[in-house]
Amino acid sequence: MELTTTTYHQRGEAMMTQTVLPFKLEVTNETITAHAGLVVFGEFVHGLGLNALVNRNLPKPGSGAGYAPSAFIEPLILMLHGGGRSLEDLR
Repeated sequence: MELTTTTYHQRGEAMMTQTVLPFKLEVTNETITAHAGLVVFGEFVHGLGLNALVNRNLPKPGSGAGYAPSAFIEPLILMLHGGGRSLEDLR
C-alpha cells in the first residue's frame, strides 16, 4: 500500500504530498529494542517507492510461487541500516 502520492508542478518538479504514518510515536520509560527506530526508516523507504522501483528493475521470480525482489531487498536494506554487516545477520 502506497502511503504517498506524487504530484507535478507546472515546472515539472515532482513533489510528494505529506502523509500520516500508520503508527504513533510516544516517549516511554519502558525498555525497548535498540532497533525500534528502524520503523521510521522503513516507512521512509516505502514513501520513496523503493519497493516498486526494485520490483520493476530486478528479475521477476521464475515460478508463480516465488517472492518479489523487494521481499529480499527491503530486509537487506533495513539490516544494513541497522548495523548489520553480513547476510548472516538477517537470520
